[in-house]
Amino acid sequence: MRSGEPALVLDSVTAGYRDVPVLRGVGLQVRRGEVVGLVGPNGSGKTTVVRVASRALRPRSGSVLVAGRDPYAVPAREAARLAAVVPQDLTPAFSFTSLEMVLMGRTPYLSPWGGGGPEDWARARDAMVATSVQHLADRWIEELSGGERRRVVLAQALAQGAPVLLLDEPTTHLDIRHVLDLLRIVRSLAERRGTAVLAILHDLNLAAATCDRLVVLHRGEVVAEGVPDRVVTRGLLRDVYEVELDVVTDELTGRPSVRLGGWRPAGGGHGRRAHVVGGAGRGAPLIRRLAEAGFDVSVGVLHASDTDAVVAERLNLLRVSVPPFSEIDPDSAREARRLMLEAELVLVCDAPYGPGNLENLRLALEVARSGVRTVLLEQVPIAERDFTGGRATELWSALREIAEVVAGYEELAVG
Repeated sequence: MRSGEPALVLDSVTAGYRDVPVLRGVGLQVRRGEVVGLVGPNGSGKTTVVRVASRALRPRSGSVLVAGRDPYAVPAREAARLAAVVPQDLTPAFSFTSLEMVLMGRTPYLSPWGGGGPEDWARARDAMVATSVQHLADRWIEELSGGERRRVVLAQALAQGAPVLLLDEPTTHLDIRHVLDLLRIVRSLAERRGTAVLAILHDLNLAAATCDRLVVLHRGEVVAEGVPDRVVTRGLLRDVYEVELDVVTDELTGRPSVRLGGWRPAGGGHGRRAHVVGGAGRGAPLIRRLAEAGFDVSVGVLHASDTDAVVAERLNLLRVSVPPFSEIDPDSAREARRLMLEAELVLVCDAPYGPGNLENLRLALEVARSGVRTVLLEQVPIAERDFTGGRATELWSALREIAEVVAGYEELAVG
């Protein structure tokens, strides 16, 4: 097969266990020299795809081609020459040394009475060197750590020399150094040997940084596929993983990166909404705490360059903002008032108050008097934050008389 041709093709595959369908009409391709990441939530069918592709689970319908051949139409020994598998479960039923395990990768090429020739031993040795397990040759496999065992099984797959390599969560139990080593080996196989690689990966950042393409499974169906920057999006995280996370472009790789600094369940609080009056970064911890507690969060009025405004933008929250260093205009004030009145909870942070954001305190006081639950965060005395000649102190004091007051984020009851 020439480089770039499809080496693995699943066409409209439906498969499952007993009477339970797991895959429904799945179609995907992996070309020679390509590394494709198979991603998706737990239970979406990723391991079932690997089992179907490796001749371990016959599909109920659809077709499978590996290196141009139907693995279910040839003897098992021939099919084993087409695809090598690194499975999740790496514990053999019997005790073997690491060298014996790697030599098993040559089994499809041996005669029933053959014990392996010079080429088989050379392939095994090269594979162990490539995966840095040559020093483990005489160790029993059950004595190895999870990471060492995984590298031995990867060496077994390399020794097999198949045109298709199937990896089921290959980085499990590996430290960061060996994760990078494994991915380097996989990339080398694709580029130098033209191996077609399909790898199940749970780490979206790792998948986006190392794979040529991604295929996303959700509830047994392919819901997205393509180059990483078109697949790893906020919409995907919301619709498939049911979380709201920020996706940015990594400055070094140019690939998408999921930012884990603040998250919230997709769909928010199903009608529960809190409004944060922040500023100068004082609202950011509250914003994240409320989002993690299941609230839909709105914020404002904020100045566009403020830290809280940046956090709100990254989390794609409802927000009202005005240009930097400007005062709050009437339209922005009306929008902020509407968001506060519609909220279950209004939280006013101990931000510095000056002419540019004094209107926030007036709005909060009005909303508190209307009966909306209002909480003041007061870690820094208002006297140290008042840059309005005393007007902010007057409003804050009036708020204190009717609002709840907490001294820290941990005291906030949001359950």
